[in-house]
Formats: sequence, C-alpha cells, structure tokens
Amino acid sequence: MAQGRQHTDLSQDATAALWEKYRGGKPAECPNDAWPLALSVDAASAYRLVCTRCGTSSPWFEAGVNGIALRSVPPPADPDYEG
Repeated sequence: MAQGRQHTDLSQDATAALWEKYRGGKPAECPNDAWPLALSVDAASAYRLVCTRCGTSSPWFEAGVNGIALRSVPPPADPDYEG
C-alpha cells in the first residue's frame, strides 16, 4: 500500500459502476488515487477489483445478466462448538 494512503474497500454501488466500465473495455480507475484496477478471479468464478497501487479493493462478487451479486462470506467458526 502506498505510504500515506488509507485502504478503503469499495461499496457495492462503486463496484457495480467500476465493473461496468471494466467489462465495457474502458479503464476502471481507483477512486482513491486514479490508478488502474486489476481483476482478480477465484476458482469459483467470483471476481474482485483491486487497485494496483494502494490496494483498495471491492468485495468478492459474481457477475450476471442482472448486474453483480456480492458473494456471501460464512460467519467465523465458533471456537466453543463441540460438534
């Protein structure tokens, strides 16, 4: 992360707008420092946009014909569970 910059995750609305730009072949720039965003893809076909300079990132999302859907994250494991 660039020194003096604060890492701020992107909102769902900002992610959707940036995804549409990226998908349309236009440059998608970080709202914090205007550097390019890179696309990260996981094995389950979920996506994440990440700033190549400061590390600002979107939540993991899936893309469909109706826009994006944020990937749900399971809750942390309960350390007291004895199942």
